[in-house]
Amino acid sequence: MKEEVAKIYMAEMLLALEDLHKRNIIFRDLKPENVVIDREGHAKLTDFGLSKEGITDETLTRTVCGSKFYLAPEIISKEAHDKSLDWYLFGVMTYEVLVGTPPYYSKNRLQFLKNVKEGSLEPPKTMSNEAKDLITRLLNRNPSNRLKPKDIKRHPWFNDIDWDIALRRELNPPKPIIKPIEQEVLDIFPDNEKGYDKVRNWTYVKPNTNC
Repeated sequence: MKEEVAKIYMAEMLLALEDLHKRNIIFRDLKPENVVIDREGHAKLTDFGLSKEGITDETLTRTVCGSKFYLAPEIISKEAHDKSLDWYLFGVMTYEVLVGTPPYYSKNRLQFLKNVKEGSLEPPKTMSNEAKDLITRLLNRNPSNRLKPKDIKRHPWFNDIDWDIALRRELNPPKPIIKPIEQEVLDIFPDNEKGYDKVRNWTYVKPNTNC
């Protein structure tokens, strides 16, 4: 995805996560599958199955949860985590929408887990320096050193984003092409002399008309 387009979606995701955090909710499962696009092209979060309420700025939680290839170092190490977990995942998703695969990706799950904890991040050369810097800061293995929302908003990668305009849903993401759904109807009762017993291994009994 081009950076100009990815930037719009990620700006809207940042605002969504920021709003959840203000309500003391951590999302914990940010990934492309949990982001949907509405009719106007704006990004929305969905699937709050792993979210947790009651998490303040001073609260830690120890539930081990997450999705394959979207695990922060503290989750892999089974350590307590806080709101900074969402900003790590924000970095993961930013990387993926720009590159096409999550950072540290390996088909071998054990190797992937090792990469997350110890591996070096190697963004492609085509990625802008601003994007590389933002992602690197978000993927810091020390949760306390990750960027906070206000720092992310001020980061050079988001320089051309007006956050008030973004909050009013006035950014201009690509408009989705909405196709009508054509529903195919399977006729299991073909026109013939016997309208019953025409599906293999099934028997249909005529209703008792005397009831």
